[in-house]
Amino acid sequence: MKLFVLRVFGLVLIVLFLAASNSSGNSAPGTEPESIAEADASKKLQEAWTLLSDYYKKPGSIDESIRIAEGVLQAQPNNIDALLFLSRAWLTYGYIEARTKDELIRAFENGKKEGEKAVKLQPDNPDAHFFYVANLASLGDTKGLFNSLFMLPEIRRELDTILKLDPNHPEGLAMNGALYFYLPGLLGGDIHISEIYLERSLNIDPHLSSARLYLAANYIKQKRFDDAMEQLRLLLDDKKPSFYPDWYENRKYALNMMQSIEAKTRMEKVGRE
Repeated sequence: MKLFVLRVFGLVLIVLFLAASNSSGNSAPGTEPESIAEADASKKLQEAWTLLSDYYKKPGSIDESIRIAEGVLQAQPNNIDALLFLSRAWLTYGYIEARTKDELIRAFENGKKEGEKAVKLQPDNPDAHFFYVANLASLGDTKGLFNSLFMLPEIRRELDTILKLDPNHPEGLAMNGALYFYLPGLLGGDIHISEIYLERSLNIDPHLSSARLYLAANYIKQKRFDDAMEQLRLLLDDKKPSFYPDWYENRKYALNMMQSIEAKTRMEKVGRE
């Protein structure tokens, strides 16, 4: 199964984000029709989130969640929760369901479009910028290296905007950390700056498995194998992951990374003997 990922210049950042609406569906007598519609929209979006949360075990749930959210937007074109949900859901669809390059491009373009609408509707909303740039970067990577390089300035601007709006945005911090990890030095990559961003992300949300997975990768690159193993064990032992379906997939990658570390340390030991 493909992992839900964001790729930039070979960058792989597992995007985890939980933004389901908790608004009540109750309405009092005499409520205006618009309020009734809002309550119905909230209920439908909660249903869509439930479906998306089951993507790892229920085939077709992503498609159904998108259909429901699109129905909400038809009735309420400026529903920010529906726009954010669709931008996230299309990103998920691209990496979980898409089977061809054309399907990937369609999914990320749809997600980018919904994210762009959210940014225009609420320019001070860091989550809107996050999902917009996540789809933008994924689209550039799908179309090829040239497009990724062409989009790099805008990707950096969007990441800067996210952290200006919310310096403690855990996903924005994690994405910055992953970007600094994978970019070559000539394009501004820096392993130590990457480590700082990833650690900051985990200090805010210790259950964000994406950040922990990439902090482990950072330590491996620095040959700090014991530190990497500690991060991977913490990921595997996490009892309250931020978004269970993504953690469920990430743990498979964590196990593979642990096996790779063990193989490397064995080889180094043999080399010293």
